[in-house]
Amino acid sequence: MAWAVAAAGLATGLAVGTKSTAVAMAAGLTLAVIVLAPAGRRWAAAGWWFIPALLGGGYWYLRNLIVAGNPLPQATSLGPISLPHPERLQEGRPDFSIVHYATDTGIWRHYFEPGLHQAFGALWPLVIAGAVVGGLLALFRARDSVLRWMGAVALLGLIAYLFTPLSAAGAQGAPVGFGINIRYAIPPLLLGLTLLPLAPRHLQGRREWALLVLLLAVLAITDRSDAALRDPARTFGLALAFLLVVVPAVLVWCSRRSASGPSLLPGGGVAGGAAPEEALATGRGGGSPAATGPAGPGAWSLGFAALALLVIAIGYPLQRHYLNDRFASGSEVPGLNLESAYVWARDKSDTRIGLAGTTAGFLQYGFYGTDLSNRVIYLGKKGPHGAYNAIPTCAAFRTAVNAADLDYVVTTPFLNFIHTGNPIASPEAGWLRNDQAATPIKRDGPTTIWRINGKLDPSACGPANAPLRRIPDTA
Repeated sequence: MAWAVAAAGLATGLAVGTKSTAVAMAAGLTLAVIVLAPAGRRWAAAGWWFIPALLGGGYWYLRNLIVAGNPLPQATSLGPISLPHPERLQEGRPDFSIVHYATDTGIWRHYFEPGLHQAFGALWPLVIAGAVVGGLLALFRARDSVLRWMGAVALLGLIAYLFTPLSAAGAQGAPVGFGINIRYAIPPLLLGLTLLPLAPRHLQGRREWALLVLLLAVLAITDRSDAALRDPARTFGLALAFLLVVVPAVLVWCSRRSASGPSLLPGGGVAGGAAPEEALATGRGGGSPAATGPAGPGAWSLGFAALALLVIAIGYPLQRHYLNDRFASGSEVPGLNLESAYVWARDKSDTRIGLAGTTAGFLQYGFYGTDLSNRVIYLGKKGPHGAYNAIPTCAAFRTAVNAADLDYVVTTPFLNFIHTGNPIASPEAGWLRNDQAATPIKRDGPTTIWRINGKLDPSACGPANAPLRRIPDTA
């Protein structure tokens, strides 16, 4: 049981370390683990839970605390109390929550309902209601305390989602980020729907399975899962599902059947000549207890090993195919002019690439190359509480390029992510233009790739190299 708690703690830590939106559910699970632990074992349970959780997700929070003075730097205040946080040069979208628009019927009609329909299909109210009812039934009618606590955690996660910043991201009155950020609600929704057939006391056996099948049918119809049957890649997808879902399920089922009792001979007797009652009582059937079924544990272990080898044999070339083709089509975000730069970076290995402008800063993943060997450096200057600000002058920028010992520099605009059609110009391209050591080799709109042939000359910045004056405003 201790290892199960450790595995759950590690998974929770990884979730929290990946997305801070998982903090509320992680806190609920932590409280549940401590409360549900047997008397006298709570400190041990806390250790088995917290240590893997901290190893899985504590690094970034500890780093933020040291660098910014705040484990969650995006939380700028706690009520009237201002918290330490870096001043960000630019944010993608204003971070409104769903509660901010709770009574705005126009927002529900034009943004929330279409977003929920796209995420969960025409029967989206049934999906949400099922998760809420599942949480409530588990909390008030579950057969054991574990299910009751899981119901509380599901409801806590759903409530926290309503108050989560960026759950209704976008300019005031236009939460365009609501649809894509519904993903923040997926964990509590899944937990609530999972609890729905498990929580009621009167549901047992076939009724429980019937309700589960009904829920699966509703989800399949709601999400139009049948579209997968018309997808061009359906043959491979079905084969992969059979390999990764059906085959393991059959192996597990067979192994349990084989371990559940002695091997019966065709005549109704038991192997080894012992009476059935004696064999069942003693576990003897003419052989070792490990060979009590049609096949011993060793046979099923070989089956799982063969399955693992088959998955590796199929998965490795698929992984290589993905790694070789990633970033081939450039950024999928329209209007950012990074397509050519991404394609250019695919052929680079062990190259030092500097980035200027928040467009490249937000989307720098494409510059690491297909083998991830490039060293990508965003050019800026450190500010208070972990801030990383734009370099304001030509001389300071050229000095930073020299200090980074770069092979190339990619200059992009300070793009306003709310109004992508109105980019705010960035002066770095002009600061490089008159230096003999910087040669432009590729342009795509406001994006330029420069080859750095030697040391730039900070003293050669003249009056034409004006300092940075305008900074994006996302308010």
